[in-house]
Amino acid sequence: MKKVIVFPVLLLIFLLSSCKDFKEINVSKIENFQVKKLTQEGIEAEVKVTINNPNTIGFSVFRSKCDVYYGGVYLGKAKLSKRVKIGANSNSEHTFKLKGKFKDMSFDLMGTLLSGRAQNLELKGYLTAGKLFYRKKFPLDRKEKLGMFK
Repeated sequence: MKKVIVFPVLLLIFLLSSCKDFKEINVSKIENFQVKKLTQEGIEAEVKVTINNPNTIGFSVFRSKCDVYYGGVYLGKAKLSKRVKIGANSNSEHTFKLKGKFKDMSFDLMGTLLSGRAQNLELKGYLTAGKLFYRKKFPLDRKEKLGMFK
């Protein structure tokens, strides 16, 4: 009878003691911004993002979205299309797919996009990460100077 009670109590103590706070994950690099399709209606592009995990355990980054600005022009939402696993103490590169519409964009702003000069690419949003039943949102606010066309 005592064995039946002791095992669940020990299991509960073990599970609660292994819960640690995540150190904040962050985006260490944005690169390789490639336009896949550019029409009068909108843009489809991909951007590679390097995610840094300073934690001693691996976890998953779940489907996340962020707003994308290029040269101060809002391009749309970039989405991480599927859940990805990040190893412990690692940097891993993942591709965000961007889809945006130009319905409210002026002709002057369109010229900024098509100029070909390097501009600031800015990602704003959240990355949702976790393990098993624990999930946490980490803010994503990164700006780097990149050229749009390669």
